[in-house]
Amino acid sequence: MSGNGAQMDRIPLSVLLFHAAMQRQQSLSGFANDLDIGAISLRQFILGKTQRPRQKTLETIGQALGLSVEEVRERMNYLPEAAPPFGEWLDSQMKARGKFSRARLTRETRISDGALRNYLNNQTLPDSDQAQRLAEVLEVDPLTVAAIIVANEVAQRGGELAPPRAEQPEAAPAAEADGVTAFSAAGQGGGPDEAHLLDLWRQLHPQGRRATIGYIAMLLAER
Repeated sequence: MSGNGAQMDRIPLSVLLFHAAMQRQQSLSGFANDLDIGAISLRQFILGKTQRPRQKTLETIGQALGLSVEEVRERMNYLPEAAPPFGEWLDSQMKARGKFSRARLTRETRISDGALRNYLNNQTLPDSDQAQRLAEVLEVDPLTVAAIIVANEVAQRGGELAPPRAEQPEAAPAAEADGVTAFSAAGQGGGPDEAHLLDLWRQLHPQGRRATIGYIAMLLAER
């Protein structure tokens, strides 16, 4: 896997490995078997608990990711960024897409209802092959999904995480900008209900906020 400019600059090795398994639509165990490095060893890399990796293992990982051994070593030192609990994130993605029920997600991802229920309740996390199917059905960047799952896995195991980078506001089209203005005005000029709605909107995942803005912009265009 080759780099993608600035997007790839500070991505930890753990996230790149999980993402690579997703791209192959393999479980972590299957990916480890292909790399011939052992499932436990691969999970140690993903959890950031590998202390003295063998040179041959680093070379194998580098070949799989399209990185030099020096880059592999460097990315081992990068911490995954803190992320919301996976269940909350998944729920927000489903809500941002309207009537996207668990039954529909089960049907389209071919993941059992029990497994999805456990994800939503933060009891378990998807393996890489399941994560890829979720990313495809929900139309979410797979690298984002990988980063969130790895961060949750590391957090559950008591590992260290980097603070999330501040989100930079994206330039919105004129219609969306009008929607933001209208939404903000409702919260500032209305009563406590409107202010509460505005506060809830700000807590949404960025994709959820954009979906809401798009809907408001559409309503404004119809007036």
